[in-house]
Amino acid sequence: MGVKFILGKASADHQQALISQLAQKRQYQPTDKFFYLVPNHIKFAAEVKVLRGLRSFEKISGLFAEQTVQVFSFTRLAWYFLKDTPVYQIPRLSSAGINMLVAAILQDHQADLTIFRGEHAQIGFITQLSQQLTELQQNGLSAADLTELAQNVNFSASLQAKMHDLAVIYQYFIQQTQQQFLGSEGLLPILQEQLAKEDLTHSHFYITGFSQFNQQELALVKALCSQAAEVVISLVTDVAGIAGRSLPAKQLAALPLDFPSPNDLFYRSERLYFHLANYLHSKHIKFEVEDLTQTTWQRVTDPLLCQLETAWIRQSRLEPVKPTTAPTSDHLQLVAATDRQAEIREVAGQIKHYVQQENLHYRDFVVMTRHLDLYRNIIEPIFRQYQIPCFVDLQHEMSSHPLVELLSALFDVHDNFYRYDDLMRLLKTELLLPQTSTGQAMDLSEFRQCLDLTENLLLQTGMTGKNWLQQKDWTFYRFDANDQQRVITTREEKQTQQVNLIRHFIKETLPPFFKKFEQAKTGKAAAQLLCQFLLNNGVGRQLLVWRDQALAAGDLTAASRPEETWNTFVHLLDEYVLVLGERPFDPASFKELLLSGFAGAQYSQVPSTLDQVTITETGMAQLNQSQTVFVIGATSAVMPDHVVRPNLLSDSDRLQLGDSLPEDQLDLAETSDVQLAGENYLAYLAFLAPATRLVLSFPEQGTDGEELAISPYVKQIKQLFSLKAQHVGQEPEADITLTEFQRHFSGAKRPVVTQLLNLARKNGRQLPAAFVSLAAWLKRDVQVGDLANRVFASLNYRNQPEKLQPDLVEKLYGKTINTSISKLEEFYANQYAYFLKYGLKLKERDVFALSPANTGEFFHAVLDQLHRRLMAEQRDLTQISATELTAYLNEIIPQQLARPQFQILHSSARMDYLSRQLAATIQQVSWTIHQQLQHSQARPYKTEVLFGQVGSREGLRPLEFALPQNHQVKVRGKIDRIDLLENSDQTYLGIVDYKSSLHKFNYRDAYYGMSLQMLTYLSALIKNFDLLVPGRQAKPAGAVYLHLQNPKLELKVVNQNSFEKAWLQKNKYDGLLLADPQLLELLDGDLTADQSGVSLVYPFRRKKAGDYSSTGRTDPQLITPEQLDLLLWQNEQLIKKAAATIFAGDLAIDPALWPDQRSALQYSPFKAIMQFDAMLPENNYHRLPLMSAKEVLAAIQIERSQNNGTKT
Repeated sequence: MGVKFILGKASADHQQALISQLAQKRQYQPTDKFFYLVPNHIKFAAEVKVLRGLRSFEKISGLFAEQTVQVFSFTRLAWYFLKDTPVYQIPRLSSAGINMLVAAILQDHQADLTIFRGEHAQIGFITQLSQQLTELQQNGLSAADLTELAQNVNFSASLQAKMHDLAVIYQYFIQQTQQQFLGSEGLLPILQEQLAKEDLTHSHFYITGFSQFNQQELALVKALCSQAAEVVISLVTDVAGIAGRSLPAKQLAALPLDFPSPNDLFYRSERLYFHLANYLHSKHIKFEVEDLTQTTWQRVTDPLLCQLETAWIRQSRLEPVKPTTAPTSDHLQLVAATDRQAEIREVAGQIKHYVQQENLHYRDFVVMTRHLDLYRNIIEPIFRQYQIPCFVDLQHEMSSHPLVELLSALFDVHDNFYRYDDLMRLLKTELLLPQTSTGQAMDLSEFRQCLDLTENLLLQTGMTGKNWLQQKDWTFYRFDANDQQRVITTREEKQTQQVNLIRHFIKETLPPFFKKFEQAKTGKAAAQLLCQFLLNNGVGRQLLVWRDQALAAGDLTAASRPEETWNTFVHLLDEYVLVLGERPFDPASFKELLLSGFAGAQYSQVPSTLDQVTITETGMAQLNQSQTVFVIGATSAVMPDHVVRPNLLSDSDRLQLGDSLPEDQLDLAETSDVQLAGENYLAYLAFLAPATRLVLSFPEQGTDGEELAISPYVKQIKQLFSLKAQHVGQEPEADITLTEFQRHFSGAKRPVVTQLLNLARKNGRQLPAAFVSLAAWLKRDVQVGDLANRVFASLNYRNQPEKLQPDLVEKLYGKTINTSISKLEEFYANQYAYFLKYGLKLKERDVFALSPANTGEFFHAVLDQLHRRLMAEQRDLTQISATELTAYLNEIIPQQLARPQFQILHSSARMDYLSRQLAATIQQVSWTIHQQLQHSQARPYKTEVLFGQVGSREGLRPLEFALPQNHQVKVRGKIDRIDLLENSDQTYLGIVDYKSSLHKFNYRDAYYGMSLQMLTYLSALIKNFDLLVPGRQAKPAGAVYLHLQNPKLELKVVNQNSFEKAWLQKNKYDGLLLADPQLLELLDGDLTADQSGVSLVYPFRRKKAGDYSSTGRTDPQLITPEQLDLLLWQNEQLIKKAAATIFAGDLAIDPALWPDQRSALQYSPFKAIMQFDAMLPENNYHRLPLMSAKEVLAAIQIERSQNNGTKT
């Protein structure tokens, strides 16, 4: 029996020292057994290193195997000694199983609990409690210890209550894990008992890679020291600093030690040495101490890194350190990157450079950071670009696997009764597929097509819940152009079959399962039902298909995941049945326990090749066998890290516990502050991990653009060695030299192509002369030549559309453009968007949502029916009472709400509420019109008047314009309302356009084609006077907007006027009116020769002198016939110009930009297609200037004069 400590700083070669001693011992005792114990995390790498070391020692070339040497973690050691014992056959619980057990204990013993009572259904709390129980178990506390602690009167009331409940739960937890179940934390005490029965006099144990043990591990190591033939323990620490003594190692072994200070750099290692050494002294077991600093086992060979280690240790002891200037060398570098992507590109470039220039292997490099999560999504893609094999030592959670999503969605479909989101999540996992008549899964591409159509129909109609279970099939349809009738063609019939295939699959598959699931009496029955459901519906078979596809593609990692996930699912069900199987079934807790089990599950991590770069975290145990280490992400946010303890016992609780715990259980009393003090040690290990080269880097900006500061640890090194940071960016600077470019941006051909492109863009789309030959070589390269040619050709690309050929124009638009005025307004606002929408017929899919267009259509329909009803009954709106008006509306509104296009207003309780709000608004609007007519002689004459062909309906004559080459444009539209005014001398017709939002006529927008509607309607009205008022001479009255609203009135305004006046002022018409005194008198009869003032209904005032003026300043509402004629002429020119441009095939990306910075791109669904970029010289906004009405009319007059001159 012999114990030996091998102590040394991080720069020493601890691994090689142990392997050498193991090899020598094995040479003299070849039949003995040798166990090399390391943290589970590095077991595979350690095994490779040990076998290589033994092969080298024995001078064997070729294959090498060894039976007497085992490389184990503690849990694997337990398996080795316990695998054939009855205790190892006891069911073992994973962390998810522990959660289930804790949930059962909480439920059974609620009456005994105080503050934890009623928490058995809270999965988050159960997980936290399970972790706390595991920590108690690891620290060797018994249920009796906890009961005694709970009675400590010096504790706060909160801690006493926690300890009371923990003691109750822990007692039953220990009973269960000792009798029925075996948790992972229960193995080591059993192993210790088993080792007491074993003969270990020919067993040697070599322990390395640890800086601390929990109490179970410590107890096991103590047992080994008492029983084994030999125990050799390697610890990273400074022998000269242990307990403040500067003594030789041999003398150190003979002296008792004081407990180390938590602020000491090597606190954890020294504390472990303290516990073991004092134990050995107490048991009178002699031991040796070997100081690696006195040997040749030196791993770090670079003098600069050795100097860094000495300085770091001295600074940690607050000893003075003299700054120095590092020699010109790349063995200690500092890199400041603009962001994390630039940082990783620099790392990848350096690795590639050193592999090529120094004949190194990829396994000679390690990339470390404090938290890999920050780099999760960028490291592997960038390393793939640089063709660098890597192993990202980051646990990948299983919770994102489609099987887990399927289970989660399946439960949610049940709980939320076939909600759209849940069903789409379920089906889009592509694990639950309809089966053909042969029992095979449906073709995946066909399934996707059916599912896409189903989703479109659901979005369009809002069907959910009971709609999935109805007997009647769904119908895939569309409305006609007038949104009046449903249209079903052969295409829609086929789509109907496809969507009903999905509906029938859901209807026939899920309800029977849900019914049985709800009727399950026990947890075991429910688990069996779920597993059988997945198997019967081909989920297991589909997972195997995925595995085989990944194997065929050579992706071993992806191939392993379907089976791993399924095995985890089966294991979770087994544990559920084991712990809760005979209990009454609780669906809610079943779902939560199952999903929380997956939340903690992770895929196994096995490197796919031996020669690859390892990417890991500084907090993980390392073998330290690399030549170069990159410590990335060295910012003040993570180095030192901000430690947060999620367990139930807070730092305050732990401080109180510290006075009541023995020294060997003080881990439980360790606070976040103590853990934070250990950050210095983790940084030290990271900085001394390489043998020859250390590269420190940090990003200056985070993902969201926030500024990041350099880590104080790295800043310390920077100052100590007067390091200058190399600044690297995502892209090369315009004046970079070829040498600098090769240093920072070379390494792999594909990234070089990208960076040359960036360089050319920064130099006016031209490569500097020094780089031309490099680009030419890349263009000829077999691997990236095609890519390079396409990429460099993009330097000459302009984001400008090509002109359409005449034959293509005719295929898209025909010889005649039948259009509405709103389409032409879209043309002038954004020409290319017009081409995409009306030329290529691109559109967003319909969504079942209440839009302003829906509400506007509803308002229009109700008002149209109201006026038509009154006209049919030959009644005047002014002559009916408010009660009669309400009666009409109460009949019309439900009729309109029953129409198919308004079915959304019955889809939910919220929509029912909104429909009542809309009904209230239209009633107020109707009353407003009723009141307006009391002050005017204008009367609604016709409503919803069509001109041109709209869908299958044809109305008044369209506006037709002939164009060159036998082309023409026909403009159609629908006028909301035409009012009639007449006296003995004259008949006037005016237009009223209903708007759901506030509208005013803008002369500038009309001039540039952004506001053509009112003028086009006036043109159509004038053209059709003979059809509208046969046998009478008519004049246009104008065109006005009416805002359909239910406005709020200010009490002050109501008090100053009457309610009626205040209401009418809020609902006043706005637009264009002819400045004809005779007309204006008819429009507002209140403004007579004796009564001047502002009209309550229309946008004009009557002056005392008897003349009229507009209420608007910049855009007057009253215009002369000559001015109206100018506007109508300009409107006609714009229509013809738009059509001519379309027929010419001209396309332009020039979205309108208004002076208030509104843009036609603001709500465009085509931004991703147009790729408009105002920074590109070829992409420019069509900027609309500020123009008054006077300036607009003057400009039109000039253009008209020029046009007339040209014609003559």
